[in-house]
Amino acid sequence: MPRDVHTFFDTYRDAFNRLDGNAVSAHYDTPAMIAHAGGNGVFADIEALEANNVALCAQYANSGFQRAAFEERSFVSQGNDFCVADLAWTISRKDQVAQCFNTSYALARRGGPWKIFCVTAYQEHRTWTENE
Repeated sequence: MPRDVHTFFDTYRDAFNRLDGNAVSAHYDTPAMIAHAGGNGVFADIEALEANNVALCAQYANSGFQRAAFEERSFVSQGNDFCVADLAWTISRKDQVAQCFNTSYALARRGGPWKIFCVTAYQEHRTWTENE
């Protein structure tokens, strides 16, 4: 994985580690799609995307979230301005077994920084418990 793409994912991870849904959203292009076992989410504008990511970060906070970390599984360059990265994530939570899953990301660079336009969370399943 090229250094600039790795750095992009470092800042994406850091946004999750701060539980900052707006900063997570800043890594996305719009429209964007997030596909997972429960279906597909299509976010036509930044407001909808931010609402989704703020809610996700709140769920993480309520589940004892401590830290997210990733490792590269594979990378496919698609010219200078497109790529696909597959990452292995580990989510650490207080008093729970770490959650491990893989997710792929399609990224584009259209005259600016890298942005995510499609996420496939093909292994992520909700395995954590929320604290009351």
